[in-house]
Amino acid sequence: MHQSGFGASASPNRGDAVHSSASRAPKITTHGPTRRQVLILLDTPIAEVVVANAATAVESYNRGLVEAHSKLRVESVRKA
Repeated sequence: MHQSGFGASASPNRGDAVHSSASRAPKITTHGPTRRQVLILLDTPIAEVVVANAATAVESYNRGLVEAHSKLRVESVRKA
């Protein structure tokens, strides 16, 4: 039976306006960490000094990155 699309009793959901979950756009976001890690392998004696002076190392690395006009920043230094 055909229903008229006019008047107060007309349904707001017409057949062409109804979207199934299969026709919706997929989610663009992903699960997991939002930051990338960069691991730098150092010789053992150098690594020990860097880890022992982690705060100074972070400041020094960030200063160099800023001077090089990089958008990267070091957040932490630790022994792997």
